[in-house]
Amino acid sequence: MGAREIVLTAVEQEEIVKVRTGLACVVLTTAVVLAGFGCARPGPGSASNTDELLTQLKEDRTQMDQASDTMMKRIEMFNASRKPGEATLQYSEIFMQDLNPEQRDVLDKLLQEEKDISYKNLLQQIIADRDTIRGLQEKVMHLEQTLPDKFVVARRGDNHQALAMTYLTGEAGLDETKAKEHLKQVDQTDELLAGNQVWFFYDPQKETFRTYVTAGDAGQTPVTVRRARTRALVKERDTFRQERDGYKQERDTAQVQVASLEQDKSQLQEEFTTHQNSLFYHVDSDRSLKEQGVLSDFLKRVRDVSRINYDQSVNLARETTISLDPRNYGLDQIRSVRVLPEIYQEGRDFFIEIEEDHSSARVVILDPDVFKGKEVLLALRG
Repeated sequence: MGAREIVLTAVEQEEIVKVRTGLACVVLTTAVVLAGFGCARPGPGSASNTDELLTQLKEDRTQMDQASDTMMKRIEMFNASRKPGEATLQYSEIFMQDLNPEQRDVLDKLLQEEKDISYKNLLQQIIADRDTIRGLQEKVMHLEQTLPDKFVVARRGDNHQALAMTYLTGEAGLDETKAKEHLKQVDQTDELLAGNQVWFFYDPQKETFRTYVTAGDAGQTPVTVRRARTRALVKERDTFRQERDGYKQERDTAQVQVASLEQDKSQLQEEFTTHQNSLFYHVDSDRSLKEQGVLSDFLKRVRDVSRINYDQSVNLARETTISLDPRNYGLDQIRSVRVLPEIYQEGRDFFIEIEEDHSSARVVILDPDVFKGKEVLLALRG
């Protein structure tokens, strides 16, 4: 490969500056003493100069990482505000190089068209993020060009560890055992994208090895992809929790409704059973019933009971006696009690007990089955 894998023309350098995002983590297998940022730079090619370049690269990539994360969050906020059919933004599309001029200016176009001041400000912030990242890209590109590191372009299905192993056993000339020892001490990604640039450098004098990944033609680094996936998983988890909580609330509401229905059902069954076992009756004096038109003048027989409300009842499954107090019906005493209609026979279906002083009376039901669910009129004579 030579000092670098390719020799770049000025035009090619400019194109690569546009492509590379440089979100990566530089990992060293042995300690590297990092010079303080802002010190006077030694001459090119010295160890101190390399250490200082690595320090600057790490700082710039950290800034790019933070700026990219902020930008992606703002993009998600903006996309969430879009209505069906309205244009949305994708982080990768903003930095892809195979876009036409109209696509590359999508942010500026959206900014011009946006009427809502809050979303207009959000787009301005995204544009500022984009410009910051592009500026950092150029700095990182320049620093990477200065380092002696070499890179390969990842293809679909490539593995970071396998690519690093190929470099160490080939370009670096290490045996497999030594190469594996170096690989155990460096971070590697399992999320390479086709077009990513995978960088390597081995120093045989210090026996140090570093490897990292930049965006390249893929437009995104593994860090960007990992964070996007994490956010997607978090969003999916939150959505699942909301749906689960919603289902739980619906279930709890349904259980309350079922319990209420069961209670209503039980109450209705009890009321039905009580109704089936009860005798419903109305009690009044002969005189009052005659005045109401319920009894006829002739023999005081039943004439019209349509206005009668059978407002009292006795559950014959529990009780078979109806006690009568004359004072409750405007009488001083009770001399006789008639059970109407006269289809019921005294001595067979019921009998009447009247106190000797006529102070009260009782109707005793002898055959409850005959009276269950029926309505009777009790006419009293004082």
